[in-house]
Amino acid sequence: MAETDGCVDCVLGASLASAVPDVDGNLMMTTAGENGTTINVPRFESNVSMLRLFATIIVIGTIILAAIVGNIFVITAIAVERNLRTVANYLIASLAVADLLVAALVMPLAAVNEVSARWFLGRELCDAWVSFDVICCTSSILHLVAISLDRYWAVTRVDYIHRRSPKRILGMIAASWGMALVVSIPPLFFQSDPTYDPNETGVCLISQV
Repeated sequence: MAETDGCVDCVLGASLASAVPDVDGNLMMTTAGENGTTINVPRFESNVSMLRLFATIIVIGTIILAAIVGNIFVITAIAVERNLRTVANYLIASLAVADLLVAALVMPLAAVNEVSARWFLGRELCDAWVSFDVICCTSSILHLVAISLDRYWAVTRVDYIHRRSPKRILGMIAASWGMALVVSIPPLFFQSDPTYDPNETGVCLISQV
């Protein structure tokens, strides 16, 4: 039986809402939007203790701050110290940039979404957030692959270090970022529902198909 909740009506507007348990017994909010789609969204419970909420904010904030400061130190060290400005460390610096973007652009919004238990920042910011998430994380992973290949070739090929030019390393960096863009951008155009509203569903997704 459908149960009307005043607080839900404030958020969902004219959409229908009913609280139903899922297969695990957790309370879910079933919403029916204007486009006729039905989406199950975890219902936000306000009985979370303030102590637990405060502890979560402190832990997440500390992780974000440590990631930002640590990667800034890596980039600064390579840029300032002449002995560290080697061709091989270009990959390390680019990896630090990717991780810094994750910490500065992705993790803060992820923390807000985690603490609030639902997305409420709008469609545009949702698309930007998930795009940066996929781009930076994919680029970080590909940089690790490139670094592994560079170290492997340096060990197994005697003349590789002498042939390892800045142009070659910069090409590997460009390939890592380029492949990350190829992976992340198409879903925004080919798997996007123009009627999808993350504020209505409370869930931010890169693909709404």
